[in-house]
Amino acid sequence: MDATEDIRKRRDVLETLPAPHPRHDAVVVMENDCMGATLRLRYVPDRDVLKPESLSRYVGTLAKLPFTSLEETAQTILEDINDQVIPNWIEVTLCQSGSDMRHEVRVEDRQPNWKERGLLDRLAP
Repeated sequence: MDATEDIRKRRDVLETLPAPHPRHDAVVVMENDCMGATLRLRYVPDRDVLKPESLSRYVGTLAKLPFTSLEETAQTILEDINDQVIPNWIEVTLCQSGSDMRHEVRVEDRQPNWKERGLLDRLAP
């Protein structure tokens, strides 16, 4: 199996449902353990929402990959979810805490023509 097939297989685990009211902006927040880190996903859906149980299955597929950094892992999650859900806005945060240090990575993306009408300004970090 080549790299493209591996990516497609991993992304296919991310199942979606139609957004219940796509003309209204809503913020979806999900958290999950991810390879010794805490994954926090926040997004504003467009047409689809992510099935929560599929996020857990997806994180399980990530554990089989050889990531070199929290930054690489966060970027991969962002790209995979962007590909499957195509949200108006998405933020992926990964955080690891050790006995003497906390390491947090936050990446985000948005659709170029999305008018967020101040919604993101009201979100706590």
